[in-house]
Amino acid sequence: MEALVRAPASKAHTLRGLIIGSLAEGTSVLSNPLLGEDQLNVIECLKQLGVGIEVSSDKIIIEGSGGVFSPVVDELNVGESGVGMNFLSSVANLCDKAVILTGAKRITERPIFEVVDGLRQLGCKIEYLGSEGFPPIKIDGGGIGGGVAEIRGDKTSQYFSSIVTSAPYAREAVTLRCVDEMTEKPYFDISLGMMSKFGIEVENDNYKEIKIAGGQKYSGIDLEVEGDYSSASFFFLAAAICQSKVTVSGLSEDTHQGDKGFLDLMAKMGCKVSATDEGICVEGTGLAAITVDMSDIPDLVPPAAIACGFADGVSRLTGIGHLRHKECDRLAVMAAELNKMGIKAECGDDSLIIEGNRNCRGAVIDPHNDHRIAMSFAVAGLVTGEQVIEDEMCVAKSFPDFWERFEIFHK
Repeated sequence: MEALVRAPASKAHTLRGLIIGSLAEGTSVLSNPLLGEDQLNVIECLKQLGVGIEVSSDKIIIEGSGGVFSPVVDELNVGESGVGMNFLSSVANLCDKAVILTGAKRITERPIFEVVDGLRQLGCKIEYLGSEGFPPIKIDGGGIGGGVAEIRGDKTSQYFSSIVTSAPYAREAVTLRCVDEMTEKPYFDISLGMMSKFGIEVENDNYKEIKIAGGQKYSGIDLEVEGDYSSASFFFLAAAICQSKVTVSGLSEDTHQGDKGFLDLMAKMGCKVSATDEGICVEGTGLAAITVDMSDIPDLVPPAAIACGFADGVSRLTGIGHLRHKECDRLAVMAAELNKMGIKAECGDDSLIIEGNRNCRGAVIDPHNDHRIAMSFAVAGLVTGEQVIEDEMCVAKSFPDFWERFEIFHK
C-alpha cells in the first residue's frame, strides 16, 4: 500500500492564533485554520468577550480588542477544551467586568491550580466556585497587575503559555519562574513563536525564568496556519504497522512543533523516513521495541503505544505521569484497551510498558471520549481487522474529518 495524504492544520497554532489575534490591535486573518470542537468552543467564548470573529471554511478574520474585553455574557463555557480553559483563565482578567469560566464535566475535573495561583500572584482576583483548584472559577477582571509569579510546570506547560500570552497587557513587567521542571516544552516554544509573529518578544532563560516587559501590544497580522504533526502521526503510524509507504504533505520542516519527534521515534523503531517533493514519507519495514522519555511529546503517547504493540520486544514509554490528567487517564485507558487486543500492557505512575504482539486481534475499543486514543486504535484496526471504535466522533475535538481522510487506507 502507498498513500499520499495532506496533514490537517495545527491545533496548537490555530488556538494560539485565535487568542493572540483577539488580544491584538487591528485585524488578523488566520488562513488554513483547524476548525475542530476546541477551536469552535474558544471562538464562541471570544465572541462572548466582545471580539468580532468571522469564520469560513478556509479562514478566520479577527477584529482585535487591543487587550480590553467587554463581555456580553456573564459566563463562558469552554466545552471540553483544556487549552481553552487554561488560556481564557488569563485572558478573562482583561475584561472590564467579572465573568465565570466553566466547561464540560471532564474539564471541571482537570486541575488549574497553578495557572490560577500564578495569576493571583500577579494581582488578579479569582475565586473557585466548586472544588479548590478546579473549574468553574469567577474572574473579577480589571486587568493584570504584574510582578513575579512562581508556579510548577510538571503537569503541563500550558499554565506558562496561558500567563505569558496575556502578560504583555499587564500594567507592569511580568516574570514567571518554574519551581520544578517544565514538561511539554515544545508547546511553550509554539506559544513564544506565535507571540513573536504578532510582535512580542519574550526572554526565556532555560524554561526556568521567563520575562515579559509590560505595556506591550500585539499587532494584527495575516497568518497561514501550518500543518499538524500530531495529527499526521496517525498516518505515519499506518505506514509503520502496515509495513507500507505513506507520504504526508503540508508539514513545515522548520516547525516549533515537538510532535515532529514522532518521525524520530519511527526511525529508531526501524522505519525509513525521508523528505520528498510531495511531503514527508515514512516506509514501514518491521518495528523494534523502544525505550523513550515522552515527557515533552505527551500527545504522541497513544500512537507510539500502538506502534510498540506491533514491535518485536518490550517497549517502555516513560515520563508521562501527567497524562492521567488529560481528556481521560490516558495511561490506564491505553493499557486496558491494548490488553483487549491481546497486547500485554501495564501502566505505572509514570510509564507504559508494552510487549509487542503482531498476532493480536481486533476488539471493541472504548476511547473514553479521547480523540487521540480513538484515532490510534483505528489505525491498529488496519492490521487486525474487526476493530470497532465506540463513540467514534470524539475525533472531532482535533481532527473533524479524520474518518473521511482515513478512507484512503481502505482503498
